[in-house]
Amino acid sequence: MGRYHVMLVTMALGAAMTFGHAAAASPGDDYGGREVGTVRFIDRQLNLIQLDDGTELHTTDARMLQNIHEGMKVLVDFAHEDDRNELNSIQPVGPDTQVDVSPTTLD
Repeated sequence: MGRYHVMLVTMALGAAMTFGHAAAASPGDDYGGREVGTVRFIDRQLNLIQLDDGTELHTTDARMLQNIHEGMKVLVDFAHEDDRNELNSIQPVGPDTQVDVSPTTLD
């Protein structure tokens, strides 16, 4: 095999490894989490709540926010996708409730 073939094979393998790594599933910007916070603001027309730490959570199901009001302490489960936090669940909690927050990646 000549120098040309060796160089061509080396370049092809290098490109394949680079593109293969880029195409592999990686956590990227998608993650999920659970958090306890106090509801600072609710926009029922946009199905949006904001917690006291500034976290904004969106939902497509207005029923999730039916019994939630501003000032309420809540436990939220959410997924961060495409620059938005999508609410999976929300429930009122007591004042001493704590959650182990360990972000998880979405597949």
